[in-house]
Amino acid sequence: MLVLFTSALFLTFCGAIFLQFILKMRSLGSVETRSASSLAADRYRPMLRLLSNDDLAFVAANRKTRKAFRARRRELFRGYLGYLTRDYAHLLAGVRWAMVQSGADRPDLARAMAKNRVLFAIATCKIEFSLALHAAGVGKVDISGLVEALEALRGQVSVLSAASLSNASLPG
Repeated sequence: MLVLFTSALFLTFCGAIFLQFILKMRSLGSVETRSASSLAADRYRPMLRLLSNDDLAFVAANRKTRKAFRARRRELFRGYLGYLTRDYAHLLAGVRWAMVQSGADRPDLARAMAKNRVLFAIATCKIEFSLALHAAGVGKVDISGLVEALEALRGQVSVLSAASLSNASLPG
């Protein structure tokens, strides 16, 4: 009986993770492009410190206040994460747009973008799981990889956009 319950619990947990992954992939799917220069990863740097325990020294020793402080910080972090995901999706759409506008077929770039999208979705799912553990007082949340991925993708969009503009201006 215990094995059956544990198996059902495990399958439910795996199903929830898979559903979250599918929802993340869909959120990265169809969005409009946005200028790559208007999206800078620097605005997400505060996320790197938002959930650190360094600032807890400034909060009163009251356990209830500390808990409310940490909950508010997680709420702010989730807001930042939502904006970061949306900006990433816009940049991904920019790469798709540049690929469509270019005259050359780039299956290698399409594969790289698909892989990048999957890895980004997995990373955001890991962060959501880490946030749940953080709420329980366990573990640490690290998003430096996501900020770096956003910056790298922004650089790719800039390069691809410049290349497609220069190809469009060539006499043909």
